[in-house]
Amino acid sequence: MTRYPGTKYLRYGIPVTMQVVSIIAFARGGLWMWGGYLIGLIVVIGGDSLLDDDLSEPEYAHGWLLDAALYSMGALMLVAMMVVAWMCGNGGDWLGLGAFVQSLFGWDMQAARAQTGAFDLLGAAMSIGLMFVTGGTNVAHELTHRTRSKLAVAVGRWLLAMTCDASFSIEHVYNHHAKVATPKDPATARRGENAWAFVVRSTVRQSLSAWRIEKRRLTQRGIAVWSLRSRMPRGIAMSAVYFALFYAAAGWTGVLVFLGAVLWGRSLLEFVNYIEHYGLVRADGAPVGPRHSWNSNKPASAIVLFNLTRHSHHHAEADLPFWKLKPYAGAPTLRHGYLTSIFVAMIPPLWLRLMTPKLKHWDENYATPVEYQLAVAANRASGLPQLMRMHSSPVVQGSA
Repeated sequence: MTRYPGTKYLRYGIPVTMQVVSIIAFARGGLWMWGGYLIGLIVVIGGDSLLDDDLSEPEYAHGWLLDAALYSMGALMLVAMMVVAWMCGNGGDWLGLGAFVQSLFGWDMQAARAQTGAFDLLGAAMSIGLMFVTGGTNVAHELTHRTRSKLAVAVGRWLLAMTCDASFSIEHVYNHHAKVATPKDPATARRGENAWAFVVRSTVRQSLSAWRIEKRRLTQRGIAVWSLRSRMPRGIAMSAVYFALFYAAAGWTGVLVFLGAVLWGRSLLEFVNYIEHYGLVRADGAPVGPRHSWNSNKPASAIVLFNLTRHSHHHAEADLPFWKLKPYAGAPTLRHGYLTSIFVAMIPPLWLRLMTPKLKHWDENYATPVEYQLAVAANRASGLPQLMRMHSSPVVQGSA
């Protein structure tokens, strides 16, 4: 039992605090615009490296406190975007934000903006793009799974629209979870697949899949896919609102910075998809189990990403709120935390060197007889000698 039970709630104040500190850094201008990016790297990669795996399973009696942290992340994302948009401008005081901040804190945002150059704006795009993943898409992932709550889904879709990805709420919930680890899932990376190529393939195929799902839903109701009742064009319009916000604040400079953040943030999301199910296989129609996701119990990643890293349990019970997800210590596990794994995946030879032994272990210890045959075929299709040699007899552990 935890000696100070209140601390289990405080841990989820860490990502909220990171958002606030990043916003303050944006308001300071100059090299401070890199603050959000550096904070993410230091806290997540550093914390995962220094701390032991978190296998705790605390009980929470006040889920509303955790929901408050979750929803506040969305509100802070909007504030962060507004501050960055303001700093991209070259004159004026859009929405009176500079005057408001100066009256409240005494900071001269006009002076800060004057010393902010192109390199600093690159830092803003990198920072806000990373925040789109941690405080935007990740939070939206949790909310859009709460399909019985119109508020949760609506907030989630507005967060997804920050990376022009409102369709994620359709494809991910209604296709990915049903087809994960099969060739029918665009978000499952194939064995030997280059991560950069996967980013493109997954982005395009997930979007097309979302259009098909929405068209099928609307056709059954006699509604046109381009009607106002269609979630796809509404999602496009939501993203257009954010582009308009940046244009109103800073013209085409603002649009360019926001576009850079969108591309970076969307790519990071696809890298997350890449590492979560890389190379895993499942017979279409077979039950989804913990073995069909790469898990991680690194503590900093778990806290900052609201337990997304406990991915094996999430796929086993997708409707559970994040604070009820268990570590599943016996599930297939990544060697590093999420952010570290993403950067490793960006270097394909290094990723293959790291994951090839893990795929061999998965084949021999987790695969059912049917999955083992699928794995053998996947190894041959990869074209990689080190994978094609992996044909030893499996030791099946059906309960894994």
